[in-house]
Amino acid sequence: MALASKVTSLTGLSFQLRSVVPADAEVVLKLRGQDGDRQKYLNPISDDVEAQKAWIAKQNTTENDYYFVIEDRFTKEPVGLIGLYNIAGNRAEWGRWIVDSSSLAAVESVNLLMAFGFNDLGLSEIYCQTVADNAAVVKFHDGYATKQPPDPSLTVSLRGETYQLVEHILTRASYETTVAGKWDTFCQQIFNRRLAGELGCFEFHHIGIAVRSVKDAAYGYRLLGYQAESSFTDPEQGVNGLFMTAKSQPRIELLENMEGSHVLDSWHKQSVTPYHFAYFVTDIPHALEVMGKLGIRQITPVKQSVYFGAPIVFLLLPNRFMIELMEKTK
Repeated sequence: MALASKVTSLTGLSFQLRSVVPADAEVVLKLRGQDGDRQKYLNPISDDVEAQKAWIAKQNTTENDYYFVIEDRFTKEPVGLIGLYNIAGNRAEWGRWIVDSSSLAAVESVNLLMAFGFNDLGLSEIYCQTVADNAAVVKFHDGYATKQPPDPSLTVSLRGETYQLVEHILTRASYETTVAGKWDTFCQQIFNRRLAGELGCFEFHHIGIAVRSVKDAAYGYRLLGYQAESSFTDPEQGVNGLFMTAKSQPRIELLENMEGSHVLDSWHKQSVTPYHFAYFVTDIPHALEVMGKLGIRQITPVKQSVYFGAPIVFLLLPNRFMIELMEKTK
């Protein structure tokens, strides 16, 4: 089993998990002390920063114990904590979970942790134990895991009070066949709304396709119902282009090198291939800032498009597929 310190981050769409380090001591104390009502269901910890640093340093070297800060990828701010521990055989417990009440990180943080446990650690079962009085959290667990029969011996003592615990179990089979798909869909919807909110506009426009000859390629697409919309020459980019449209199909942009240009050569080596997806945005500098936080890298300067008469820029996704942003004019 790997040491906790060897896990640096688990990246999702809107949120990521990164291993807690001693420098996070104040963050941990702030998150755990945020909500008095929820705090009463957490194991009490010292509010001394140095004591917390020492605990985290020890935890970082403990095998079979993973503790993460939940970070918002849009704001880069810590919004919660979560852990996976008590790993024995193919079974583990998860908990130490707290999420800022204003954040939407709950589902994605748990999904990232479960995927890590089942896919990376090879676990077959992950369970959690929750104070029965913590109704909101018990209800969350009821929605994805199997609640176990009441066990009178399953209790915890917190601040002099004894509480009954409720245990939920999620199996790898259930996660893979049912839960993961539902959570992935939910997380994608959250991300889509947040991205649209950040950018103001993220409107699909076309698929760019690198070809050796626009004329020859256009004939093939006409056999799919496409017809020419408009053509252009852009010396700044070194390409000739043709936009084509077809009913119930996405707009495409066929691009060929201008004479003496080699900008598309690397795509030509792969024959005819999708070159990029293009999107309208309202503010390219802001869009570059947002997408940079998401690991989407700018690879060209911002240029003025001859065809659109507006700024454009190209970026590279983590999977190395290229996208184009075009600033939408009024």
